[in-house]
Amino acid sequence: GYFLAQLLEIVLHDRIIENRMIGAMRVSVFVATWSFLLAGCATVRPAIEPTHVDHGMLVVHANVRGAILPFTSDEPDQGVIEQIDAEGVPVPGRIAVTRVSRGGSLFFLDMPPGRYALSKLSFHARLVRYEIELSSAVMRRQTVELRAGKAVFAGDLVLNGRFPDFDVAVERSFDVMGHWLTPFLRRPVIARDADLRAHEMDAKAERRVLLAAREPLSGTQWRGMVDARLREMGAAPSVATTGALRSREIPLKAENSFSWRDTLKWGEPARAKTGLTWRRPGGEARVAVFFTSAAARGFIGYDEAVRQMRAAGDALADPSALYEVSVGTRAGAASRMTSRAYPEGTLVGSEMKVYVTETVLIKDGAGMYTARLRAPREEYEKALPQFREFLRQLVLGQPVREQPKPELFLMP
Repeated sequence: GYFLAQLLEIVLHDRIIENRMIGAMRVSVFVATWSFLLAGCATVRPAIEPTHVDHGMLVVHANVRGAILPFTSDEPDQGVIEQIDAEGVPVPGRIAVTRVSRGGSLFFLDMPPGRYALSKLSFHARLVRYEIELSSAVMRRQTVELRAGKAVFAGDLVLNGRFPDFDVAVERSFDVMGHWLTPFLRRPVIARDADLRAHEMDAKAERRVLLAAREPLSGTQWRGMVDARLREMGAAPSVATTGALRSREIPLKAENSFSWRDTLKWGEPARAKTGLTWRRPGGEARVAVFFTSAAARGFIGYDEAVRQMRAAGDALADPSALYEVSVGTRAGAASRMTSRAYPEGTLVGSEMKVYVTETVLIKDGAGMYTARLRAPREEYEKALPQFREFLRQLVLGQPVREQPKPELFLMP
């Protein structure tokens, strides 16, 4: 029975299995409803905020391959980590469980600084929950150090499921089938045997997992920790694509001091000595991006520019608080101001337009980048999301030019 259940799990999707098995056993609608509710619980739960300034988070991704067909797999939605002492031994009682999970990624939140290792993974299938306990040797190899207020990547694990001994398999199969007959009872936790096949800790795996973690953690302070780690790594944001059925990457266009992707779709930009300007078709919204060298005459520096931007907001009675905006892999200090203008040829006070401007300053070792959106108030809210996405796709710095391959000359 256990082997048949394993085969059914692999060949069919979990929910299809559950529905067909329930139909085959001819249980009541009440039982079927309970089965659906029990199978559907899991994954994303509200993320708590840090309770201490030194607390951080750990992110781990895992995938458990099937025991019969290795190209099928399960994504864990719960996990347990343990704190490890200086001798490499788990500290008694110092464990934490997953608070949020998504797509095989497990997020351990509000963790004090220290050294940690993943000890257990679990996932649900066939109306029961399976749990994998990692060996102490594996735990010692995958320990990670969590610094105060940081996000740390604990690895991307791939585990191969394997069959237990025959007597153990029979016992577990009875547990599974027994729960099918009483799905209204608490879902049992059944041990699952698996061997660690791969444990990736490289920068490529970390970028992939952290970029995917941005969406489920949006709106929380944990998202800021993830973004800070990505900036520290120099990891690029997700690349914009076009099309739904046959999506393709929007090409990167290189300029002297930065590269950009045409996510605005406002047409070709007007070119200046230090940057570019775009104008929204059929509207008045404008986007500008330019670079000011530290060697340029009159350069006041990033800190002074931020101070003046805040002071300008105070002078115009606008909210002067600065906020952070993502620009490529960096973060910029941004401020929003409102201004009023009278068209040429009109009397002052007879006709007036209200403009809103968001200015973003990005510090650079060789100077400073400035990005700006200016639009009439009624057009600003429509253009702002486009502007923010455009900034996320910028690649700041001089483009990397491909070096021509040297020609080979054959001696006679």
